[in-house]
Amino acid sequence: MTRNLFLLGTVFLILSSCRSPEPIKIEVSPSPVVASPAEKPAIKGKTLTVNIFELDSQCNKFKATKSTVPANQPVTQAIAQTLQRANSESLDVAGYRVKVKSGTATIDFRPVPNARKSLTTLANCEQLALFGSVRRTLTQNPTLKIKSVRFTDRGQPIKPQ
Repeated sequence: MTRNLFLLGTVFLILSSCRSPEPIKIEVSPSPVVASPAEKPAIKGKTLTVNIFELDSQCNKFKATKSTVPANQPVTQAIAQTLQRANSESLDVAGYRVKVKSGTATIDFRPVPNARKSLTTLANCEQLALFGSVRRTLTQNPTLKIKSVRFTDRGQPIKPQ
């Protein structure tokens, strides 16, 4: 806080010596406290290695990265890791539920309340990054035994473009 006041005073002195036809408004906000990055918890018990798919920055192709997921929750954890990489600034997924029946995974998303965009108003590239990454991650890993993927938003079907 003392540092912020010192910087504000310094900026004020510098700016007060300048002549400006319009007043300058300066807003000072407290510096956020940056926590040290949390280490990924070690997975206990049996694990599976899966490919987590992510769309490249040019929105052209998917790249796969090998990752380890717990064998007792492989689908849920594969989705979690995919979403962690696919979330954009304009849309954060607060949570999801997944049901697997007869080789079809139904993923029911729970977007963050008051997000700037809804799942249905995402741009084509954003949709491909979110839905395409999850779909590829689930269907391109034979150990997960998923043949198709459906998406819903609080129970309402989503039809990605």
